[in-house]
Amino acid sequence: MAESFKDKVALITGSSQGIGAVIAEVFAAEGCLVYVNCAHGVAKATAVVEKIRAAGGAAELLVCDISSEEEIATRVREIKPVDILINNARLNPYARRPEDAEGAWFEQLLKVNLVGQYLMTLALLEGMKERRWGRIVNVSSIQAHVAVPRRMMPYAAAKAGLNALTRCLAIEAAPYNVTVNTVSPGMVVTENITKNLTPEEIEQRNQRIPLGRGATTLEIAEVVLNTAKVSYMTGEIVNVNGGLWLTP
Repeated sequence: MAESFKDKVALITGSSQGIGAVIAEVFAAEGCLVYVNCAHGVAKATAVVEKIRAAGGAAELLVCDISSEEEIATRVREIKPVDILINNARLNPYARRPEDAEGAWFEQLLKVNLVGQYLMTLALLEGMKERRWGRIVNVSSIQAHVAVPRRMMPYAAAKAGLNALTRCLAIEAAPYNVTVNTVSPGMVVTENITKNLTPEEIEQRNQRIPLGRGATTLEIAEVVLNTAKVSYMTGEIVNVNGGLWLTP
């Protein structure tokens, strides 16, 4: 039987929009008090909190830049003990500006997409160990497993690093009844997909996917929830890509 998350406290990083916002809604529907996190998009994150509350759920806003160790330490002391951590926050790999140098962009992306996930996990893991219960799910990407064009290499490297962290942290946390897993989506149809890809690029990708389409945000959110609920699984990478891996 799947675990009940009623009255658990869940922190969803990067949940002001996209997959993160829907993950927050799904966990709130399970009875969790959800912390909706953002670094900058306060208005959007507030809207997510209000939507959850309007549906009868419990949610609070947590403004915290996960790439800042000092800010994490301050904010974590201000909130309730967290039982469930979903490391979803990321810096959009398509957000690079023309003036960003190669090394500076790589470091910036790693700082948010990998180091930030590590720091947030460390900040919450000791409390989970003390309570001898915790669930951590990292949100990675299919691009951690495949060769990508140069502009996507920093993002792919960060996500591959996140997969490695999952395996290592799973061993450390297992004796304390804390599981650490990864959900690795393929293409997901978010509100920003048309900002990152042209209609032609989206169609080309759809044609490569055996199921013929990208995932919805709700489909990914439900996989994240189900992954967190499997108490006997840890250190695993759950791939959700519409069968893309089956293609030659």
